[in-house]
Amino acid sequence: MPQTGMNEIASASVEVLSSKSLIPLRDLIAKAREQQSQVKTDLREAREEEAKQHGELNRRKLSLFRWFYKKRIAELEAALPVTQAEVKRLVNWEDNTSIAVEFEAGDEAQRAYSSMIRAFDTLKQSSKIWDVTADRSTNQFVERTLANRSIDRHPVTFEFSSTDLIQFSGRAMRFENVNGDDILIYPGVAVVPRADGIFALIDIRELKIDIGAVRFHEDEEVPGDAKVIGHTWARTNKDGSPDRRFRENYQIPICLYGQIAFQSQTGVSEEYMVSNGEVALAFVEAAQTYQKALSETNTL
Repeated sequence: MPQTGMNEIASASVEVLSSKSLIPLRDLIAKAREQQSQVKTDLREAREEEAKQHGELNRRKLSLFRWFYKKRIAELEAALPVTQAEVKRLVNWEDNTSIAVEFEAGDEAQRAYSSMIRAFDTLKQSSKIWDVTADRSTNQFVERTLANRSIDRHPVTFEFSSTDLIQFSGRAMRFENVNGDDILIYPGVAVVPRADGIFALIDIRELKIDIGAVRFHEDEEVPGDAKVIGHTWARTNKDGSPDRRFRENYQIPICLYGQIAFQSQTGVSEEYMVSNGEVALAFVEAAQTYQKALSETNTL
């Protein structure tokens, strides 16, 4: 929860985030997942029955009184192949209850996506990445600061990942989300999965990805890849000089960070701060180039 007086930065509920054009696909995937769950249950029961029949058959055959069990042994020898065939059928059915999605795009879009992947690979190696979950405007006079915004931030990681919602040979770009659900970006679509199985599909062309430069007064350890562009004081006067009324006033480095924001008309609202502003800029530029290339072709 955001601190008192701060405005939460968070996306809307997953139920409403999907792009209108992708709702039929979302519903189809959800139906396949429901069917797969039932198949898994049936498969587990069939395997348990197979093991039970196989174990009993072996015991009867190895028993000193096996001649008394001739009828039961015959029944098990007839039933076991049927159960094994059912297991095989259910395994095949389980394999075919997933939705395989093919993303088709022109050569230019494919090259742009490859560039986006490379840029993300560099981005995720930044020394520090934070999820900005809340903010408020500062009262610069009362708080004796030159900063015009105060934020609540939490360390997160960006990494390559995947979801069992979609069969896709490549890797998704995963953006961890502290106060909501992670965002996974695939070619052409962003997936927002929730722990309870509910998920959203967002056309990547409808996901607004912006970049900004943030002059942040860093009162924690300065990340190794951050650019320090100046210094300020914990308590300052309007002209930037230290406020001498505070005996334990200390100097604070001003770092230039990258600010990545995700937004959509359906309710996506996420903000990240990256210690390496240059690689953040490179990623967003690559993402925007990819989106532009996709606008000229069919993607799904």
